[in-house]
Amino acid sequence: MLLHLTDQIETVLLYLGLLVFSSIAILYWLTSSFMQKAIKSSSVLAQIYKQLVQAKKDVEKISSELTAYMDAVGKITLISTIDHKGKILQVSEKLCEISGYSQEELIGQDHRLLFSHVHPDSFFVDMWTTIAKSQIWRKEICNRSKSGILYWVDSTIIPIVDTNGKIDHYFSVCVDITAHKQKDLDLNERLKESHCLHSIRNYLEQDLSTERVCQNILKSLIAALQFPEMAVAMIELEGKQVSTTGYKENLPSQISTQIMVNKEICGQLKVSYIFDLPFIFPYEQNLIDTIAHNLSRWYECKEAEKRIIKMTTHDALTGLPNRHLLQDRIEQALVHDIRSHKQMAILFIGLDHFKTINDSLGHDIGDLLLKAVGERLLTCVRNEDTVARHRSDEFIVVLNTIATSLDAAKVAQKILDSLILPYHIQKNQLHISGSIGISVFPNDGRNADTLLKNSDIAMYHAKENGRNNYQFFTDELNKSAHEKHFLGLDLRHALERNELVLYYQPVMDMPGNHLHSVEALLRWRHPEHKLVAPDKFINLAEETGLIIPIGEWVLRTVCNQIRTWQDQGYNPPRVAINLSARQFRDNALTKNISRILNETGVEAKYITLEITESMLINNIEQVVETLNCLSEMGIHISIDDFGTGYSSLSYLKRFPIHTLKIDRSFVRDIVTDKNDHTIVAAIIAMAHSLEIEVIAEGIETEEQLNLLIAQKCNHYQGYYFSKPVPVSEIESTLKKSLLPVSKIYALYASK
Repeated sequence: MLLHLTDQIETVLLYLGLLVFSSIAILYWLTSSFMQKAIKSSSVLAQIYKQLVQAKKDVEKISSELTAYMDAVGKITLISTIDHKGKILQVSEKLCEISGYSQEELIGQDHRLLFSHVHPDSFFVDMWTTIAKSQIWRKEICNRSKSGILYWVDSTIIPIVDTNGKIDHYFSVCVDITAHKQKDLDLNERLKESHCLHSIRNYLEQDLSTERVCQNILKSLIAALQFPEMAVAMIELEGKQVSTTGYKENLPSQISTQIMVNKEICGQLKVSYIFDLPFIFPYEQNLIDTIAHNLSRWYECKEAEKRIIKMTTHDALTGLPNRHLLQDRIEQALVHDIRSHKQMAILFIGLDHFKTINDSLGHDIGDLLLKAVGERLLTCVRNEDTVARHRSDEFIVVLNTIATSLDAAKVAQKILDSLILPYHIQKNQLHISGSIGISVFPNDGRNADTLLKNSDIAMYHAKENGRNNYQFFTDELNKSAHEKHFLGLDLRHALERNELVLYYQPVMDMPGNHLHSVEALLRWRHPEHKLVAPDKFINLAEETGLIIPIGEWVLRTVCNQIRTWQDQGYNPPRVAINLSARQFRDNALTKNISRILNETGVEAKYITLEITESMLINNIEQVVETLNCLSEMGIHISIDDFGTGYSSLSYLKRFPIHTLKIDRSFVRDIVTDKNDHTIVAAIIAMAHSLEIEVIAEGIETEEQLNLLIAQKCNHYQGYYFSKPVPVSEIESTLKKSLLPVSKIYALYASK
C-alpha cells in the first residue's frame, strides 16, 4: 500500500508541474496588449478571450490547490531537496517532526547528518551511482533522529535536471514505515533468534574444544543481531577470552551477561556495536542470556566429565596418571616404537624406608612427601614421557623412544640425585632415597604387563643391593622372581601340610651364664627347598596375610611345648616370640593370645613378645592400650633390634617395656669400633636407669662377651653359646642350665 501511494504522489507531482507551467505561459501570451486589441475587434476572439481568462482563473485555482496539496503532503510525507553536493536545500514539516531537527538546523547541512550507520558503505555507493545516471533510486533507509532514535523510511530520490540536461538537485520523497518495519523486525528477530539457538545447541552437542565452541557461538550470535555488519562480541571463560575480529573494550553500545558454573561466576558474554547503535530490548538481551545459560550448562557438564575422567585415570593424591592410564600410555608408546623400530624403557621406582617416615610422622606428612616426590620426578623427564603413581610409595616412569639403554640409566641416576635432596614439609626436613628397576623394550618384554613385572623385579634387586641405586632386569632376576612366586603359593599349604617348625636359641645370663630364656624362631621345612629361613618367606606371609594364622600356630606350638617341659619336670624358661607389624595391628591380637593361653593352660609369665621400634610410633593411643593389656595379662614385652629405628626415650617411659635387645649391628664391632662401644654402653646405662633389662644379640666371641659383662649387660644371645636348634637339642641345654657355674663364668672369675 505504501509503495502504491508513493507511485501516485510521484505521478501527480509531475503532471501538475507540467500543467501549471504550460498554462501560465499561454496565459501571459494571450493577455499581452497586442492580443487584447485583436480580440476586441472580433467577437470570436472575444469569446476566446473570455475562455482564456476563465482558464487563467482555473490555473490559479489549480495552483492554489496544488500548493495546498503540497503542504498537506509535506505534513504526512518526508520531503527534502538536496543539491548535487549533498547539501540540504528544503525540508518538509513531517521530516522535521520525525527527525527532531528544525528547518534552520537542517537547511544548509550535509544530508549525512541523518545517517544511522546501520547500512554498509556499499548501500550508499549504489544510491549515488544510480541517481548520478539521472535514474530514480528507491529503497528502505534507516536514519537516526536528533535524539538518537532510529527510524525507517521508504525513500524515493528523483534527480532534477536543468535546461542543459545536467542534474541540478535531488528531490527526495520518503514515507515513514517505522511501525510496519518494527513488526517485520520483531518477526525477523524471532526467526533469527530461533535459528541461532538451534545452531548453538547443535554445536554444544558436538565433541568440540571449548575454544571452538565459543567461536561457533559468536558466529551464530552475530548473525542473529539486528545489525550484524556492525556487531562484535566476546566470550570470557575461566580466564581465557575468545572474540570476533575488531572486538575491543569500551565500545559505545554494549550489552553483556554473566556465565555461571556451579553457582559461581566463571566468565561473561559481551556484545557491542562499533557505532552507537541501539539494541533491541528485550529480545537481544534475552538472546545472550539464553546463550550464556546454555553455555554454562555445557561447560559445567564438560568440567564434571573431565573430573570424572581424571578421577578414573589419575591418582587422587599426586594428580599423576594412575595404573589404568599408565597401562594405556605404555601400550601407545609400544605401538609407536614397534612401528619406528625404537627402544623404550620403564623405570620402576620404590621409595626407600618410606613406611618409617609415614609411621613416625603420620600419614599427612607422608602424603605431602609423596606429592613432593611426584613433582620432582616430573622435572627429571621430558614432556613426552609419563610419570605415574603405581601404588603406595611406588612410581613408574615411561621413557618413550630412547636410543640405547644408557639413556634410561642416565635418567635413573638423575632421578636418584633429585630424590635424595632434602624435603621441607611442615617445618620438617625429610630425606628419602629410591631404588629403581629398569626394563627395556624389546629385550625385557614386548607388552606392558611383562615390562612392568620385570622392572618391578629389578627394583627389588636394587633394594637388596643396598638401596638408592638402579638395576637393570636380568634373567637371573627373573628366575628369582619366579621362585618367589611359587614359594608364595607353597606357603599357603605349609600349615595344613605341617611343614612349619620352631627352632629355639638360648638367651643366657651374665655373668652367671645361666639359661635366662629362649627365643622361638620359625623355620619352614619345604619338601623341595629343604629348610627355608624366615627372611625368605616372612615377607611373603606379611604380603599375603598368612602371617596371622602362622602367628597363632607359633604361639600355640610354644604353649604346648611349655606344657610338655612342665610335664617332663623341667622349670620352663620364658619363651620369646616375634610379632610382625601386621600381627601387632590385628584388632583380635590380645583376644587370640588370651584364648590360646586358656586352651593350653599356660601362664602368661612364660611368654615374651618381641616387637620392633617402628610398631610403637604409629597410632600411639592404640599401642599403649594393646601393650598395657598384654602386660596386665603377665606377658613380658621386649623391644627387638633396638637402635636401628627411631629410638626415643619417650616411649620407653610411656610403654610397659621389660627388655631391650641391642641389635647385632652394634655388637659386631664393639671390640674394634669405639663408636659402637660407646653406643652400647649408653643403651645399657639408659635402660638400667629406667629399670629395663638388656639383651645383647649376636655374641660370637669371648672379647665381645667380656666387654658386655664389664658394662653390666644383663643377658646375651648368639652363636658363641648356641645357634638356633630344634626342640630336641634345646632340652639338653635346659639340663645344663641347672649347673651352678658355667665355663665362661669360671673364665671371668679367673680374670
